[in-house]
Amino acid sequence: MSYISLEVNCQEDFIEIFTAELAEIGFSTFQEKEDGTGLFAYSEENQMIEPSQIEELFQQYESLTSVTYELGSVEKENWNADWEKNYQPIEVEDKILVRADFHPPNPKFPIEIVVTPKMSFGTGHHETTYQMLNLMHDMDLKDADVLDAGCGTGILAILAAIKGAKKVDAYDIDEWAVENTNENFSLNSIDNLIHKVWLGEVQTIPQESLYDLILANINKNILLADIQYLQKHIKKDGFLMLSGFYENDVQDILNECEKYSLNLVNQSVRNQWSAILLKNNK
Repeated sequence: MSYISLEVNCQEDFIEIFTAELAEIGFSTFQEKEDGTGLFAYSEENQMIEPSQIEELFQQYESLTSVTYELGSVEKENWNADWEKNYQPIEVEDKILVRADFHPPNPKFPIEIVVTPKMSFGTGHHETTYQMLNLMHDMDLKDADVLDAGCGTGILAILAAIKGAKKVDAYDIDEWAVENTNENFSLNSIDNLIHKVWLGEVQTIPQESLYDLILANINKNILLADIQYLQKHIKKDGFLMLSGFYENDVQDILNECEKYSLNLVNQSVRNQWSAILLKNNK
């Protein structure tokens, strides 16, 4: 399988902005340049991203910053390998440590999650994942049924299992993410938990499956399209936790959620990115 590759040369202040914008049009994996001069973005070719979409995106920023880009194609490989070697642990306040298997444990953190990222979003470095982990930490998940929608590395599913969930399911549209999630389950000694990890989209959730908590850290446009499907799988008085969007996008997400009696119970913001927790009241 081949991937669309995009090299973006821009000011460091715009790297996160362009990451979010490119995610909106279908790019799924990102790597910042080590010297802070831009980023690399990748997407499976079946996402059908048109060159005109990319050109229009960057034209919107012409008056704000200098940006150049080069579009190409690469064969599927682990092009994050060098980045993985330099992967640094993440501290979610004083609650959770996310580290690679080659980092030593740190007993000062009550919870540790071990991940080996492999072409997957969700290492904890991004503001959205950080906030999801933080919000989950304060929830009672003992004996809960949990679904990680768009699991990436599986980091959210792993935390749910560590916090006592009875059953944890996960899916992603990327086969490497599915493989990586299963590997990371084993790294955290929770692979014997009742769980299923599969390759697919939101419509592949088994019709009969209901969950106490559904987690979805994706992006605004996908969430707006998927909420109508996700809400069918939330138990009465169950929860939906969402992230992957900016603070100024929250109202759009809430407007969609209100159609299905999903009401806001908690919200966090970190560097303009937001995460929200909603309850199913129908």
